[in-house]
Amino acid sequence: MWRIVEAEVYIDGETARSYGIGSEHIEIFDISVKRDEIQEFVSLLNRLCASEAHAYELVEDFLGR
Repeated sequence: MWRIVEAEVYIDGETARSYGIGSEHIEIFDISVKRDEIQEFVSLLNRLCASEAHAYELVEDFLGR
């Protein structure tokens, strides 16, 4: 089951909330500052039962869209 993970990042000297994805064995932080986009991505990963083995490729595809 995929979920949203959060972190604080610094952008142009200011703190911002950044979102990524996580599952049982992997977490990938700082994918986007737009929570709604990551929520849609996480929902898609869960609907498709996406494998952790392909997590980085899935993120690359998400960012390249």
